[in-house]
Amino acid sequence: MSLASQIESVQPDVYNKLLSEAYFNRIAIFLIRQKRLQSEINAALSGIAGRNGYAGATIEVLFPTLLQPLEDSPGPICTLQQKFIVKTQETINQGAGGTGLSVEQIAVKLAQTFQLFFLGGPLQGFYVAGNFYEYVLFEPEAPFLGVAVTLHATFALTALTRTLGPQPSTTDSGGNVIVTLTDQQPGGGSTIYYTTDGTFPGYGNTNAGNPSGLGTAQLYSTPFSVPSGATIRTAAYNGALQGSMVDTFVVT
Repeated sequence: MSLASQIESVQPDVYNKLLSEAYFNRIAIFLIRQKRLQSEINAALSGIAGRNGYAGATIEVLFPTLLQPLEDSPGPICTLQQKFIVKTQETINQGAGGTGLSVEQIAVKLAQTFQLFFLGGPLQGFYVAGNFYEYVLFEPEAPFLGVAVTLHATFALTALTRTLGPQPSTTDSGGNVIVTLTDQQPGGGSTIYYTTDGTFPGYGNTNAGNPSGLGTAQLYSTPFSVPSGATIRTAAYNGALQGSMVDTFVVT
C-alpha cells in the first residue's frame, strides 16, 4: 500500500466512525475532500436539511495531514494530524428540534471518541492535546458558532501486522475459510460489523447508515466464508457504550 493511499484511508474511517456512534446521530456530518459543500452545510445549519433531523449542527471531517517524523523514533514513524470543523446555528441548534449541544460539548465528545482509538493498519492511535480546539471566526453576518478541533495520531509509514482477531479453523467445500466472530463484551449483547474490502466496520459504513447509501460493512449474524488471504476488519458496538477498537487480520 502506498503512503498516499495509507493517508487517504484515514479520513473515510474517521467519518464512518462518527456515523456509527449514536451521540452524533442528530449532527449532520460531512466528508470534505477538495472543497466544502458550503450550500449543503449551510442548509443543515439552517434546518433545511440534516442527518436524522434538522438539528442545526454540523461536523466537517477534513483531509488529514502528515507532519514531520518524530525525533528519535525507532523506524519510519510520523505524526498524522486530523482536523474537524464544528458549527452550530444557535437558533436552530438550541431550539425544540435541535441537538441542544454546544460547539464545545461536540468538540469534547470528538476528542473523547478518538482518544487512544486504534483504527488498525498504519494508524497507531489518536491522542489529544490540552488545547485541541480553537474558535473559528466567520463573516459578521454569518449566524454560526464554530470551533476547529485538531487531533493527532502516531502513524507508521508501513502497515503493521495485528495478531489479534478470531482464528478460523474450518473451510467450506470450495476451499474458502469459514470465519466466526465472537462477542467478547462481558454480558454479551454486542452488535458486530465486519468488512472484507478494507473499509471501516460499523453502522456508518452500511447502506442504511451512510448518507451515500453505498456502504460496504456487513452486520455479523452467522459464520461467513472468505478466500484464504482475505483481510477482515471488525468492530463491536453495544448500546450506549462507545464502539470498540477496530481489529484487522488476515485469514489463513
